[in-house]
Amino acid sequence: MKYIFVAPIKKEIIVAADLETTFKVFTEKMDAWWPRTHHIGKTPVTTFVLESGVGGRWYSLHEDDSECDIGKIMVWEPFTRLVLSWQVNGKFQYDPKLSTEVELLFIPLEHKKTQVCLQHKNLELLGEGEHIKGMDTGWEMILNLFKILAEQDDQKV
Repeated sequence: MKYIFVAPIKKEIIVAADLETTFKVFTEKMDAWWPRTHHIGKTPVTTFVLESGVGGRWYSLHEDDSECDIGKIMVWEPFTRLVLSWQVNGKFQYDPKLSTEVELLFIPLEHKKTQVCLQHKNLELLGEGEHIKGMDTGWEMILNLFKILAEQDDQKV
């Protein structure tokens, strides 16, 4: 099989929340901000789970009591860096032999703001197709939903 390099998806946002809140909302409250429309299960999602620490699972639970793996935590550096394996192929099915990387950097800024930089790398492993363009748009939407919740949580502190 011939692999053609695909540039990583890169997204950056500024979150009006401190570093710790921003990291915790991303890692501990994924179920509250991840869109219910974005999953690989056969029935609607009931819960999104991101287990803490290296080796922790990233998965979703569904109305039919099934679990759908998405990937694992590869790097866990509170509150600055998180790397997730994305084991979902170009047909949006779990593939345990596949692993692209979603790297997030959390950078503190002045005035209780945090810059979040996301890179989804090794996309050539997903094969060619229009799904990459959709993923680019999807990550932008997903980060914006995350940002809204992180900023709301920061106001509660």
